Amino acid sequence: MDGQRLINIIYAFFFIGLLLKETEPIKITKVEIPSVVRAGTEEPIILDCQYNMGSSTNRALVVKWYINEDILYQWIYGRAPLGADEYQQYVDASYRASDDLDMEYRAVKLVRPSHELSGKVRCSISCQEDEDEAQGEMLVYSPEQLLRIAEPISNDETKQLSVTCLAESVYPLPIITIRQDNRTIKEQKEYHNKKKDGRYDIGVSAVIPMENMNLPTKFQCEIHIAAANYTSIREYVYNGE
Repeated sequence: MDGQRLINIIYAFFFIGLLLKETEPIKITKVEIPSVVRAGTEEPIILDCQYNMGSSTNRALVVKWYINEDILYQWIYGRAPLGADEYQQYVDASYRASDDLDMEYRAVKLVRPSHELSGKVRCSISCQEDEDEAQGEMLVYSPEQLLRIAEPISNDETKQLSVTCLAESVYPLPIITIRQDNRTIKEQKEYHNKKKDGRYDIGVSAVIPMENMNLPTKFQCEIHIAAANYTSIREYVYNGE
């Protein structure tokens, strides 16, 4: 290979490298979406979408956050960020994630989030030249507003005892169980109702033979949300009265 040809090849690779560098697209480098959040928490929740501008300019730079397919938050470079009307009560639009003007309002600060914010959370970054997006799942669980065991009802004719437990306004739908003296009752009937706000009222009942029942006996009602590692228990001591 002669010297001139070698020089031409080197120049070709050099210019290709410059071209690739000049057209480096905008790219999300890290997304931070908590997997589990307790509804109404006083601790602010930050959804962050870090990105590298590459060779892209901030012309028409737009950052959008979505909950499922609904817009949650939007920042257009050069304008004030906005929370969507539907979720505005949960968004602190004044939060600044960076001193870099190209990334100043890239993140969303959620205040006292509710179960409505559960689902697929997606971050979208776009500019005049390119776009990129990333997503994750977030569960905002809502503990029950009430969990109680109703006073057991005895039937003298059938010699059976009816026990009922109820949990109100919980999200997502939990597993509910009645135990007697720490042992799960085998036959239980569960029922639930989904409320207009998406939370659930759920109940469970069991009928227990009273023969050979040692009194006092303790009933426990437990609800469990596995995805949130959340458990709540109520107890009732039955003396036969």
